[in-house]
Amino acid sequence: MKHFFHLLLFILLTAPFANAQNEALTGFIEKHKNESGFTYAFLSKDLFEVVTRTDIQDKDWKKLHNVVKNIGSLSILAADSTENAWSLYKEVLPLVPADAFDELLTVRDGKENVRIWAKTEESAVTDLILLVGSPEEFVLVCFAGNLELGNLAELAALFEAGEVERLARTTEAVAIDFSVSPNPGSGEFTVSYDDEQDPPTLLSVIDLNGRQLSSLPLSGFAIQQVMLPELPTGLYWLQMKTRSGKVGVKQVQIVKK
Repeated sequence: MKHFFHLLLFILLTAPFANAQNEALTGFIEKHKNESGFTYAFLSKDLFEVVTRTDIQDKDWKKLHNVVKNIGSLSILAADSTENAWSLYKEVLPLVPADAFDELLTVRDGKENVRIWAKTEESAVTDLILLVGSPEEFVLVCFAGNLELGNLAELAALFEAGEVERLARTTEAVAIDFSVSPNPGSGEFTVSYDDEQDPPTLLSVIDLNGRQLSSLPLSGFAIQQVMLPELPTGLYWLQMKTRSGKVGVKQVQIVKK
């Protein structure tokens, strides 16, 4: 399967693109991410930097840092050794907005199908969707950000549900954990993180496509109030950063009355 990534690099440099959002794919991920048998990982740019600085082997997800730079966010959903992998693959296909995302490549390698879509803004790749389906394995990867693509052949080894699970475990091991309440809420939240040696200093609001909407300085207290009255109803990510540079991400839902 690795040979097709060389062709993909050429296509990325020559193909025209269109603009779109991928709310349908976000909804698919939200639908399945907590179900048994699925592995899910969401990394903001800062959290991704923390993960790739940890002591993980070069053959693992640290390679991604050398291949796809300037990631705004990375969402991954995978199911390994599942009987409905093909049905999941077919469920995703119509969710990719064909009138907005350009399909770069379709590859069938034995019983495994790989499809790749992208979009650009001002000639820069801003979103990349990678979908893998086989009789027993399903992987959906959504990149967002101002992407600089390197040796895409190195991505081939990452299209495995087992590697996705390792990334998720690594992320859980290095990220800080904080609480947000009420959730769902109207835009007024209580954020709690108690570490006197490493107090929280910054809270960022990120949309589901990895775009940073705002940054709020934190006072360092264990419990703080956060006001987000300008945000409309929807799902968002709150990213907390501590004085030492540790990062945690929590999803929140805002519901306007």
